[in-house]
Amino acid sequence: MKHGKRIAAFAVASAFVAVGCGSSASKESAAPAEAAATTVGAASSGETLLNGAIKCDGQYKGKEVHIFSPVRDSDTDKAATRLRDAYAPLEACTGVKVVYDGTDQFETQVKVKFDGGNPPDIADFPQPGGFLDLIKKGQLKAFPDALAKAVTADNLSGWPELATVDSKVYGVPARANVKSMFWYSPAMFKAKGYEIPTTLDDLTALSDKMAADDSGAAPWCLGIESGVATGWVITDWMEQFMLLINGPEVSDQWVKHEIPFNDPKVKAVADAVAKIVKNPKYIAGGEDGIKAIATTKFQDGGFPILEGKCYMHKQASFYSTIWPAGTKIGADGDVNFAYFPVAEGDPKYMEGGGDLLGAGTDKPETFDVLAYTNSLEYQTALAKAGDTSLSTRKDFDTSVFTDPLTKSFADLLKGSEVFRFDAADMMPAAVGSGSFWQEATKWITGENTTDDMLNNIEKSWAALG
Repeated sequence: MKHGKRIAAFAVASAFVAVGCGSSASKESAAPAEAAATTVGAASSGETLLNGAIKCDGQYKGKEVHIFSPVRDSDTDKAATRLRDAYAPLEACTGVKVVYDGTDQFETQVKVKFDGGNPPDIADFPQPGGFLDLIKKGQLKAFPDALAKAVTADNLSGWPELATVDSKVYGVPARANVKSMFWYSPAMFKAKGYEIPTTLDDLTALSDKMAADDSGAAPWCLGIESGVATGWVITDWMEQFMLLINGPEVSDQWVKHEIPFNDPKVKAVADAVAKIVKNPKYIAGGEDGIKAIATTKFQDGGFPILEGKCYMHKQASFYSTIWPAGTKIGADGDVNFAYFPVAEGDPKYMEGGGDLLGAGTDKPETFDVLAYTNSLEYQTALAKAGDTSLSTRKDFDTSVFTDPLTKSFADLLKGSEVFRFDAADMMPAAVGSGSFWQEATKWITGENTTDDMLNNIEKSWAALG
């Protein structure tokens, strides 16, 4: 599974490692990067500045900036309130009022707002594919030079590039998460003497051993039902194995449709994923378990671990908030997490996700709210308030997290060497969150073959022109 592809890696600060152009096994220590100041305008003598950049003279008193977002409060988590309240210093400084407009219909409604000529001041995209669609249509505003330079300088390399088109920056990266990991039962591992795999070959050997073991538990369990988003869990598996088998260069080509979706390289990925998720020896419940994957809510996918029915479950860091109340997470807990290993000698790949905030209006107050969103002050305030999302800033100190688990996820991101954003989220929405999700689901249920899945997705992408 090793490859000698030349890779474009994320240059990272301090403890991060940069992988430059060269073989996938070569690594160089990155020089510590100094935090860049978030500057949106020159300061004149005597002015009071917030974050070293934003004038504090109440210039936006009486004005509002609306952030249209999929984030909203729930009975158990006041996520939108937490995000909004972190703007309090900016509001006190400039007089602006930041309003969070959360909705569970974001993907549909954001298009309606922009196409109808009534764009929000700021749109918060969890999927860069939809974000890029609006840029292509000329519906998002390019950032002023100073803000664009700040976003590029302040954040880990690769994140600003997600929102950069024709050398113009259109977005602030926010609220990252990591996906190259799996959950497991420490007690079950200990009882059988199993060790956490450190290479992909080790993971395969461990899965085989678990499958052969007469313990009543299967190596893996999963569920992919997620309403209209059913299937996204399988796309995460495909994206992970695209990196493991073909490396980041081919993954980038796949995302950009520089290779067709039915290319032999993509088929090799599907075949590798099938050896796990469509293998009755690997999946809890055997053949019946595989048939139930598409109707099992993704939130419930890992719960068989707690029942002693499976050992491992591949899911992102945000799954930590989904385990049932009272579940103890940690090395001596009910569940724990580990890095999803790579082939021996390869760099530590990390797949993840996050949000991009773009400007629907070009008002000065809109850009100042975005500048403050990009600031270390804002993102540190969120962490101290208990927010579990991860920062992409080079100078972010993970020790500010009040939750040790969240700090562990941040350190997992920090220890990665080659990062790639969720591939399906980078593809055009009609493919990434359309045909890819749908065809992957049919593939799991056995309604279509591997070739059918890949050919149908390729047809949908070719139809976009």
